[in-house]
Amino acid sequence: MKGFCQAQNFVAFKIISLYTEDMLNPYRYAKVLLIFAITGCFCVAIATPDEIRRERPGILFSPSKIPLLEDPGRDVWQKPDEVLNALDMKRGQVVADIGAGSGYLTAKLSERVGESGLVYAVDIQQEMIDYTKKKLMDRGLKNVVAILGDVNDPKLPPEKTDTIILLSTYHEIARPIEFVKKLKLALKPRGKLAILEFTDESPIGPPLKFRLPEDVVMHEMQQADFTLLQKYTLLLPYQYFLVFTPSNP
Repeated sequence: MKGFCQAQNFVAFKIISLYTEDMLNPYRYAKVLLIFAITGCFCVAIATPDEIRRERPGILFSPSKIPLLEDPGRDVWQKPDEVLNALDMKRGQVVADIGAGSGYLTAKLSERVGESGLVYAVDIQQEMIDYTKKKLMDRGLKNVVAILGDVNDPKLPPEKTDTIILLSTYHEIARPIEFVKKLKLALKPRGKLAILEFTDESPIGPPLKFRLPEDVVMHEMQQADFTLLQKYTLLLPYQYFLVFTPSNP
């Protein structure tokens, strides 16, 4: 979910051979421009989201790598305060951190919503939950409810949450449409669901084969009956940031 690798450079205009190694990456070439110079014309072949072969990590992010998540330098590029400002997050709100991991974002959410607010920290690994609980206790943050979910169900209470955030988590969900529909049940009317994922061009993030282009995410969210509310492409250096709201609250 949060491993680090070097991204490949994207070359916008070139004739693409079906036998090149790069073509094996379904995400980088989700949208492919084929140029046929012989006829002097341009033919555009665009793969729809349904045609993209998706891969999931298949293994859980190891708790032994928690130091990567807690790196003090992460705030520089993750810009958590700017993200929460963009979501208009305020004191007294109820929010959920899906795939909370080490509680990096959970702690910041807890401080933002204050004692009158509430944070649900959801993860599917007990070791991550235990780590987050201890960190919050050490910091004196008491407005967090830790939830041990599973891969198909976040186990959030219905219609209690103002905002749900999936920070570099969405690409790991095996059945995203079904999962997001369950998240919808947890939202208050006109609540928000935010998804942040690494771009293909980012020099850090999960392996390229696990990254998702924006249009795939937006297509799946539409199928789950969500509407795009806001799209931030320049706020963060390594991630796109999409905000949705239920189409039929």
